[in-house]
Amino acid sequence: MSVTAWLVLAFGLAALVFGGVGAGLLLSQRDFRRIAHRVPGQVVRLRPSHSSEGTVYYPTIRFTTADGRPVEVEGNVGSSPPIAPVGAEVPVLYDPARPDRMRVDTMLGGNLIGMVFAGTGAVFLVVCIAVVAFGG
Repeated sequence: MSVTAWLVLAFGLAALVFGGVGAGLLLSQRDFRRIAHRVPGQVVRLRPSHSSEGTVYYPTIRFTTADGRPVEVEGNVGSSPPIAPVGAEVPVLYDPARPDRMRVDTMLGGNLIGMVFAGTGAVFLVVCIAVVAFGG
């Protein structure tokens, strides 16, 4: 197999993997937003997680569901710096059937990771097409 064929295969597979993961994340976020209720929440704790790359903070958010139940949940997405200081109010999206499925409603709506993966897949696809068109 020629070098060009290997490049096409490698970049094509990378495009499929990254594009597929990105599309899956974006669709999952869209589906969650369709069922979720939006309420105000408050950051009550920040749990630091230390690694060689630095510290990531996982917020614990307290909110009240639409039917009046108090809920306190640690977010499954950390950030550095923290999304907000302890005591700050943040918008929350939660699944009414399972309020422990909660996400802080950020400006990008949680789509950033999905967009990064999908964009990376698109770049790999462009490289793959360029290799086929101009590489030989």
